[in-house]
Amino acid sequence: MRKKLHYHLIGIGGYRMSAIARVLHAQGEIVTGSDRQESDRVRQLRAEGIEVAIGHCEANVNNADVVVYTAAVSADNPEMIAARNKGVLLIEGAELLGRLIDPYKHRIAVAGTHGKTTTTAMINAILVHAGLDPTAFPIGGDAKACEENVRIGSGQVAITEACEAYGSFLHLRPSIAVITNIDADHLDYYGTIEGVEEGFRRFVECVNADGCIVGCWDDVRVRRVLEGCGRKVVWFGLSEAPDLRAVDVDVSSPRPVYKLNRRGEILGEIELSVPGEQNVIDSLAAVAVAFELGVDIANVQEALRSFRGTGRRFEVLYNNDDVMVIDDYAHHPTEINATLRAARSAYNNKHIIAVFQPHLYSRTQALAEEFAEALSLADEVIVTSIYAAREQPIEGVSGENIVSGLRKRGFANARYAPNKDMLPSELANSMNKGDMVLVLGAGDIRSVAEELAGTLAQRHIEESK
Repeated sequence: MRKKLHYHLIGIGGYRMSAIARVLHAQGEIVTGSDRQESDRVRQLRAEGIEVAIGHCEANVNNADVVVYTAAVSADNPEMIAARNKGVLLIEGAELLGRLIDPYKHRIAVAGTHGKTTTTAMINAILVHAGLDPTAFPIGGDAKACEENVRIGSGQVAITEACEAYGSFLHLRPSIAVITNIDADHLDYYGTIEGVEEGFRRFVECVNADGCIVGCWDDVRVRRVLEGCGRKVVWFGLSEAPDLRAVDVDVSSPRPVYKLNRRGEILGEIELSVPGEQNVIDSLAAVAVAFELGVDIANVQEALRSFRGTGRRFEVLYNNDDVMVIDDYAHHPTEINATLRAARSAYNNKHIIAVFQPHLYSRTQALAEEFAEALSLADEVIVTSIYAAREQPIEGVSGENIVSGLRKRGFANARYAPNKDMLPSELANSMNKGDMVLVLGAGDIRSVAEELAGTLAQRHIEESK
């Protein structure tokens, strides 16, 4: 019997690292980890029997056989230094993720600048409903159909997000790959949009020679990257050219409906429980993958009809008294545009107050004007201070840059609110019937949405007495 290995994960509270930790733990390995701060995810890992230390120090890796890190962990992290000094094996989380899914017959990797999380969760939902019993991790930003960010099945299918940041997706060897779109992001690593495209070309080369790539025809960069790729390509989209497309699309309610057209044949009507055109597009990618694995249209229809979405993707935290609070992970102009358009189409009578926390100084500096353009779809905009994550501040770069961009466009109802902690009480006291507060960002801005929703719920209870 093989000796259990002790894996120590630096930054274990992260979305992907916590998923890897859960899979290793389920496989019977010894798993510990460390993180900078307490979080719901850290507390949940402890409840599952995984030891997590807060703060990074040499002692945390004393008994480890393998230390797992991400590209965001600095080389001078004390646990990294200790592991090197002790001769402990160091492995990047993305590489370990690839090793964990390699044994599966069908390895599905969902790539793209936007839409990875929802598409991954939709694929998982369809395959579960069809009885393929997939393993999926990380899954759906803590998908609502899955209480954790991992699903461990007994089938021969593994599903994962393929993150392009730092070239992480190059550690995967998928049999089926999805590319939802390609946009200008992670320019601190790739340098230019051409560099991003080249990164995706290298990812395509990682796909099995006899594998399949599901690509969005409507995205010119995806078409360019897949041209002459030497693999089977299945195209999806809203235009007339792709193999699989949506026709007669109606996104005027929170439950979009469309007819599924495959090479000229209408296969049936698809109804979603998540709003907006982007969810229609993501669902087409998921359907294409399901068809590659032999799933029939009835299972697709039933699974998508009951799919409840994923955490932090247009997640409704409060909906009562004619006011709504919605939390969304959107942190790129394209994502913000799609989220606000979804809100407009599904809830066209609402007065939309967008609360946006920029994520990363480098991204804010590069895309401030694009952020302003996207946010101008709201009725009111509040921009907080930047969530720095792994970065140091850049002089002259703040949320005010975005507010200035809005005002240059004649959008007067925008303000900079550097202290987000004041916003829940301010908004609770100023909201009127018909208002929707849409909280946007990839940092810690969810706390604003949660506190505001809690305050409104408590007020509703008290007023109902």
